[in-house]
Amino acid sequence: MHGDRDVALLVHEDQWARCAHDRTVLLPDGGVGLDWAMPPSPRPSRWDEDHERCADPTPPCAGPCAAGIAHDRWGRTWTTRPLDGTIEVGHRPGAPGASCPGALRHPTGIAIDARDRVLVAETVGRAVAVLDPWAGRVIRRVPMPGAPVDLVAHGTDGALVLTRAPHRLISIDGGSPPCVRRVPLSRPHGYPDVAPARVTLVAGRPVVLWHGGGDAVIAETTGREILVDRAASDIEGTPGGLLVVARGTGEPFRRLRGTGGAWVEDQPLAASGYDGGAVTVGPRGRIVYTTAGPPRSTQGSSARYARSGSVTTYRLDAGEYRTRWGRVFIDACLPTGTGLTVRVLTSDEDDVEDPLQPSPPGRGAPRLRAAEATPPLPSASALADAESRPVVARGAQGALGAVEPLAEGGDWVTYETGVDAQPGRYLWLRIELTGTARTSPRVRALRVERPGHALLDSLPRLFSSDDAHADFLHRYLTPAEGILHDLDTAAAERRTLIDAAAAPREVLPWLASFAGIVLDRRWSEEAQRTLIAKAYALYARRGTIGMLESILYLYLGRTARIVERWRLRGLGGAILGLEPEGRLRSPTVVGTAVDAGMLGHFAVGGASEASTAYTALAHRFVVLVPGCLDAEQREVVEQLIEAHKPSHTLGDVCEVGAGMPVGRLRLGMTAYVAPPAGHPQATTGQVRLGLDARVGLRDPAPRIGETHLGEARLG
Repeated sequence: MHGDRDVALLVHEDQWARCAHDRTVLLPDGGVGLDWAMPPSPRPSRWDEDHERCADPTPPCAGPCAAGIAHDRWGRTWTTRPLDGTIEVGHRPGAPGASCPGALRHPTGIAIDARDRVLVAETVGRAVAVLDPWAGRVIRRVPMPGAPVDLVAHGTDGALVLTRAPHRLISIDGGSPPCVRRVPLSRPHGYPDVAPARVTLVAGRPVVLWHGGGDAVIAETTGREILVDRAASDIEGTPGGLLVVARGTGEPFRRLRGTGGAWVEDQPLAASGYDGGAVTVGPRGRIVYTTAGPPRSTQGSSARYARSGSVTTYRLDAGEYRTRWGRVFIDACLPTGTGLTVRVLTSDEDDVEDPLQPSPPGRGAPRLRAAEATPPLPSASALADAESRPVVARGAQGALGAVEPLAEGGDWVTYETGVDAQPGRYLWLRIELTGTARTSPRVRALRVERPGHALLDSLPRLFSSDDAHADFLHRYLTPAEGILHDLDTAAAERRTLIDAAAAPREVLPWLASFAGIVLDRRWSEEAQRTLIAKAYALYARRGTIGMLESILYLYLGRTARIVERWRLRGLGGAILGLEPEGRLRSPTVVGTAVDAGMLGHFAVGGASEASTAYTALAHRFVVLVPGCLDAEQREVVEQLIEAHKPSHTLGDVCEVGAGMPVGRLRLGMTAYVAPPAGHPQATTGQVRLGLDARVGLRDPAPRIGETHLGEARLG
């Protein structure tokens, strides 16, 4: 039975767009779901309230005035306060932070480049200020041909600066002196009164927000319009193609994704407490915005879904007349309170009478190629008479080798039903979705077997001589034949069951048991597959440093280093003054010189013999993990160390992502032992670790060439 049938497949965005949609939309990540609407505005937008009394209508007022917000690679939040001329720095969204001195002239936009320099647009100063993030001082100011209102980091050490008058987009680099050049910028067509207010990068392309005359337009630099929303106050883009549009106070944020030359809108996000100021995307992908207090993150979707909808497929062709179609498989996510049913219609007629009228998806319809070549839709009257059939979860049958869902993730399940219709060459399906105001079902892929099973050919012809009897027997035998077909398929492809890279996810625990491994569900699927594939080679070196580092790399996805403590014992300390026994020695290493004159009564380091240091530090080791671990990751790492280390040893876990503070210097964050690739090495004389951190900072801040031993303070 293996390989005796084909499948008709609907999975691509272009295929779903050619279907007839009724209160359904295309999802940005693929598939279809119920249409949604923006929640009603609780009050007029901040733009409507403040437009008349704002002294400068671009950008609109927010808090005291429009502010900027950015994150550095250590998770700190930088927020500008224009009227105060200050920048507030917090350690994470929602946490209180310190303020930089008020030495800036009306700072608005803020960005942090790849070299960890803070770039601030000074609107009144008509310049871009470059700040040292740790010394809290201005390194340089780059004059601009107009008043800058916003900027965004671009490339390795450059930025795009948006100026108000004249309307320009300026590109600057990190050279000395910096190179300043103009980027072409066109006003949106049909909006003569708007002025540029915000700029961002979406998948590397500049996008500008324009305000003025009661309008707010988001457009590309060519003037091509993306979105018109009078409540828009700020925009933020991501390298992945997401555009976030912040709106008025108390209103949700809008999200758009650029796909196939078109912009598809995703569900809005709730943003309670937003003050109409600035928005950014945090280090972990969360959308962070300014409030009257500390910055906050968005709180999830605020969309209101339609209670029901449907999507009707175009005609599927089996290639032969009088074909008995097989099973229907639907990869779907059905949250609590949602449902899914299917109507099927078959026909042998090449022409369709009273066909269903085409209807595109509610939003985000892509541009179709050769739309006239789309197969016809079904007869509206015949489809209305078809009976709705429920679907059954694929796992309910318990068949070995169940069909894997095309959609990855724990929420996606493959559902199954049969084609309860007369034999026919052509097939149409209508998927009917039901949901609630806050939840919607999602359908990612659809597959239909063509033809169905051939068990009727194995029975005496008497049982299938009548069409009604044959249809009944075909439907009756379909569930049992499906189980047999899955078993036959698994037997024909049994070689994949012992391949860790190709085996179905459900058989991974069984495959791991061959090596005596019990898989931990906290591991990712990719890490589990790699562990199974390398289990015998790893366990052959169990108890060694290399094996422990390898298995930690499989779980964490980054290299953890193991340092044995006895290797760090050194040569002991230097003695200046009296020993604890009262004997007087000269300054020396380990105190082996003859007695000499006393120099003070203090010790730098300590005197300890090499054998004593080895005894105290032997069989101890430290696991240095780059980055920070959450509670679950730390628990897994500690369990791995305990399970795979030699039994007579003790190990500790040290996270080096947060770093160790020494005054203003932070080891692991701005200082490195053996700097990573791409960073300049520490240089004697300049005393620079990393990029911007210096050992021995004077107060308030040293200049290059002015830091001398004896004048510098540590801490």
